[in-house]
Amino acid sequence: MNRWFTITWIGLAVGAFSCDNPPQNKGDGARVHVAIDAALLTKSWPVRMAANAVRARFEGHAGWGAVFDHELDEALVAFADSGDQRGLARVHQGLADLYRQAALLSANATVEAYGVDAAATDPQEMGYVIAVSHAIRGETDQAKKAFEQSLDGPVFGVRAKAWADALKRHSTLPDLETLMGISGDLGPVSPGTEPPVLDTPDAEIAERSEQGRLMAIVDPSRFLARAAWHEAAAVASAPATDAGVLKQISARYATSRPAEKTHLELSLDDGWLFAASDLNAADVSFIAEAKGAGLVAVGRWSDRSILAAALAPSINESKLDPQLVLDAGFALQKQIQALMADVGGGEMGFHRPFAQRARIAVLMAGMIVADANDQYRDAGILRLNALERMDQLGVDPVFAISVAAWDAGNRSPMRPEEIIHQFKSSYPALVATRAPLEALHLRRSRHAGPSNPVH
Repeated sequence: MNRWFTITWIGLAVGAFSCDNPPQNKGDGARVHVAIDAALLTKSWPVRMAANAVRARFEGHAGWGAVFDHELDEALVAFADSGDQRGLARVHQGLADLYRQAALLSANATVEAYGVDAAATDPQEMGYVIAVSHAIRGETDQAKKAFEQSLDGPVFGVRAKAWADALKRHSTLPDLETLMGISGDLGPVSPGTEPPVLDTPDAEIAERSEQGRLMAIVDPSRFLARAAWHEAAAVASAPATDAGVLKQISARYATSRPAEKTHLELSLDDGWLFAASDLNAADVSFIAEAKGAGLVAVGRWSDRSILAAALAPSINESKLDPQLVLDAGFALQKQIQALMADVGGGEMGFHRPFAQRARIAVLMAGMIVADANDQYRDAGILRLNALERMDQLGVDPVFAISVAAWDAGNRSPMRPEEIIHQFKSSYPALVATRAPLEALHLRRSRHAGPSNPVH
């Protein structure tokens, strides 16, 4: 099926899949989602934090309040001098994930605009930017070939050599030092701070045409460098006892599909879980494994991971059923709210938003499993439903940028442009994604007929 047709269908289908009605037994043999074992669910952070003593550590703390509100910029300032190592490390990791997704957004828009919709007038140097984009997307062989063809470029030749050498050595993305050598020095890693923002294009190069119109070119390497800087700050901030935690947590927003491998369950402090999309410690390991293993990971982790347990009844004939995942999210929300009332001695105002976070977490986990299981349409339905539900609680900027990156990969620039506009004041470095998005929008507009508006 044509991918653009598929994504258009997903957009139309989201409303039909996003009802608030509980799952119902229609009496025709349809599967009914069953409740999760309460003994497992009591390990979730929402249920445990219904107890005043457990929740007290996070209440009234400006940093944790900002984390709950998805305001990483404000949380960074609040944690800078608080002495809370895990809080600071977690915020830096969130910012690393944000800019890694911005790199993917820029890469997808670049490939679609200048690769798929290449024009004879494009400057030769655009080949380097396309090569970087392929590397970010995990298309290493294509990247290596494109870098070899870009070594003699007068503008980006030095950068192309640095990239080519890094891929020859490791076949992975360059390290922080190499990235800063490519896109510019961000200064020493200093936890609690934000590196300087470059607010100009990496180059302005004339088209190969009589008019010679200047094209603003953004090297996606700049976003990778910023992500690597924040990742180093997260490592520097985290307690030594938490070694290995960041590696698993960062897997959720990895830009390319990892190889299938098993992960060990870690013992996590609540600082890694409060207000997170992982409900218990095993969820972190499950998500890291599910990125590569998909349905296999659900089976491995359903006795320990709340998210895996929630998804397990949604598997039907080696597929994840998106409607059953939506039902599972609703059922989990209701079950958590009931358990929170038991723990807290009655219903309280924070119970519903905590439980709603759990519901969204199920949709996001289902999206990851569906993606790994090559269920592109179904993953899209869950992705857009998760984003839609965040409107009620506050939108997670990392997830929103990941949706924007996905949209750009589907040749759809309008929602990404709206998302960047929403977050550009809080995260000014994101403004640089506008250049490739605008190029994609312009080229799609040229090719779209009057009855096919650009989305």
